[in-house]
Amino acid sequence: DHKLQAEFVRNIHDVRMNVFGQNAPPMAIGLEQVQKQFQPALDAYVSGRISADEMKRQVDWEKRWSWSFEGYLPIFETARKLRIPLIALNVDSEDLGLVEAGGFPNLP
Repeated sequence: DHKLQAEFVRNIHDVRMNVFGQNAPPMAIGLEQVQKQFQPALDAYVSGRISADEMKRQVDWEKRWSWSFEGYLPIFETARKLRIPLIALNVDSEDLGLVEAGGFPNLP
């Protein structure tokens, strides 16, 4: 469950801060749900420049992922509160289509 995952992230963050303080190595959360082309929207959300609803719209969640956005909110909100970067891990579907049609040579 994503609430448990958010608590896990929070606990890891807290332990790292207790052990390393401000010298803690960087931490990030990878999202297989989000394509690389939408990284700017994740950055804007974590920095507080856009809302969760706006992030959902900008990453085209409804079209590109089948699971409920609201289910992931605890993780997103924890990342924002703790300023942990969210990292888009998925390949752009447009690039995937090119590779499926003609292999790697088909990429620009």
